[in-house]
Amino acid sequence: MKAWLAAGERGLFIRSYIALAGGLLIVAILLDVGFGALQARQVRAADPWLVSTLKLVESELAVTPAEERAARAGELGRRLGLEMSLLDAGDIAGTVANDGGPRELVDDSGKVFYLWSSPALHGALRLGPFEPHHESRLVRFLPVVFYASILLIVGLWLRPLLSDLRVLTDASRKFATDYREPLETAKHTTQLTSLATNLDDMSGKVSQLIQSQKEMTAALSHEMRTPLARVRFAAAVLEGEVDDSLHGQLRAINSDVKQIDDLISDMLDYARLDHPGLRMDRQDVALEPWLKQVAAGCPPHEKTLETVRVDGVERAWMEPRLMELALNNLLVNALRYAKQRVRIEVTRDHDVYRIVVEDDGDGIPEADRAAVFRAFTRLDTSRNRETGGFGLGLAIVARIASLHRGRVIAGASRELGGARMALEWPSI
Repeated sequence: MKAWLAAGERGLFIRSYIALAGGLLIVAILLDVGFGALQARQVRAADPWLVSTLKLVESELAVTPAEERAARAGELGRRLGLEMSLLDAGDIAGTVANDGGPRELVDDSGKVFYLWSSPALHGALRLGPFEPHHESRLVRFLPVVFYASILLIVGLWLRPLLSDLRVLTDASRKFATDYREPLETAKHTTQLTSLATNLDDMSGKVSQLIQSQKEMTAALSHEMRTPLARVRFAAAVLEGEVDDSLHGQLRAINSDVKQIDDLISDMLDYARLDHPGLRMDRQDVALEPWLKQVAAGCPPHEKTLETVRVDGVERAWMEPRLMELALNNLLVNALRYAKQRVRIEVTRDHDVYRIVVEDDGDGIPEADRAAVFRAFTRLDTSRNRETGGFGLGLAIVARIASLHRGRVIAGASRELGGARMALEWPSI
């Protein structure tokens, strides 16, 4: 699990780094290309010394007799310190563009020539060859340094932010597991200290609220049992001293007291299952004696209880005490609403154990099947207060399934026609 979290944090860092650095690199490259194109255009459009030189030479050769122009061109070139020659129109056909400007040509050796088309001379002037311009290696290396500096700056900027996020994520995950310890992240962050301080304050208030609520629930539950015991004892004493006409009312009082006592037990079970200090002692349990023990713990009934172990499933990996409580709640729920039959089926599908409890009652409407696992949820159907229950039994089952990294699903029984509760959890 820790390795998976570490891989997730590395993935977050890599994705953030690539997104930000990649965006900056794309912008830098586009600016570099655009600047280079603009610079090249300006250089080509503005070469006044070259154009002026060629025009002066052209004007000088235009007044020179045609047979003397080639020699005159060479002489002018030597005076200017350039190699210059005059080419006939036939020699340059298709080579010089008719755009009114000089054209740059490079031969196989890399040397540069400039051609100037001149209709007045019936040919073109050629300047060159010139040695090509060699850029410094430092100049060539500068873009690499620029882009590398962007990556470095982005990495240095992101690292403390992602480190703070990792601290907040780990602390929040720990607080979600155990609310008793408020967050203390502000002193471990550098960039997100304000956010960490707010989270620390919020976690402290939430922790105090939850603990106060649970302590109050536990205290009330325990304190209520003492007066309930006194009421039950007083009713038992009165039952032997009052007229027979009052016995029914005393039995009703005892029934109400038992319902309140059962509610307190359910509330304590539910609160205990939600406590972060709960220890899960999983064992390899033999199913046959365990199922008999659970069935024997059910309240007295006149229904038919069937047990089926598909494919000879003999053992299951679970916390037997908690799973016994879950199955007992499922059976009590099924026996309460069944007309005559309740069926337990235990199966194993690859690495998943499954306990299915079905009954032949009226079933649960499809729209309410997810809601029945919420605490204190009761449906406005035949499952009303006359049948008993307080809406905590199935919530306890759902919590136990979650503790086993499993789930419980409500459905309809194809064979019996009533409700179908499937509790499943992984075997590892």
